[in-house]
Amino acid sequence: MTILVDALVVVGGVALGRWIVRRIRGRTAAPGPDREAPALGHEVPSRFPCALGDVVIRFAEGDEAWLGGAMMLEEDGPVAALFVAPEAGGDRAVFVRDAAGAGMTWLAPIAQGALAVPREPPHALDHEGIRYERARRLPVRVSRVGVGVPTVGDSAIVAEYAGPANLRLLVVAGTAQTLAWKGVALMEGEYDVLPGSKETLGG
Repeated sequence: MTILVDALVVVGGVALGRWIVRRIRGRTAAPGPDREAPALGHEVPSRFPCALGDVVIRFAEGDEAWLGGAMMLEEDGPVAALFVAPEAGGDRAVFVRDAAGAGMTWLAPIAQGALAVPREPPHALDHEGIRYERARRLPVRVSRVGVGVPTVGDSAIVAEYAGPANLRLLVVAGTAQTLAWKGVALMEGEYDVLPGSKETLGG
């Protein structure tokens, strides 16, 4: 009986997500004071688990994020992307890397001044009483596509930090400013991606 209930919950969540996608596609995406025009023609690599216009559903929380913009992080080509969800009031982001089985990191922005990070992200950070150890450091070129993407400059150092269990911090130390996010790592089976379309971005 429990298995049946769990299955119904998952199916219901997917159905709700598909309804959200249809609602989003029905909206206009014209640029306004808080919306910059999409940078069309910049494709997100298909090897990433999600793309612009998709809706990501997090099963554990029953939450969703429409990926309206992305900060593309590149070396010779895209190696990672930080997707933002402007329809959620700017309080959601999804980080993905070009690595098999990497899953994604579900994030929320840390208010500026709440976490002091130098231009060179350190080996460890303490935030809200939790210690995070740096797991990865990556110098990248930065470009933006879509809507609602913050400006950090045209190059940055991206630092990923791991805390207890699945807790994560992400720092993007750019030439213009340094921004940070906190959240949790999600592995396959903990989320679903509902494909969107270029129409959701005005393409």
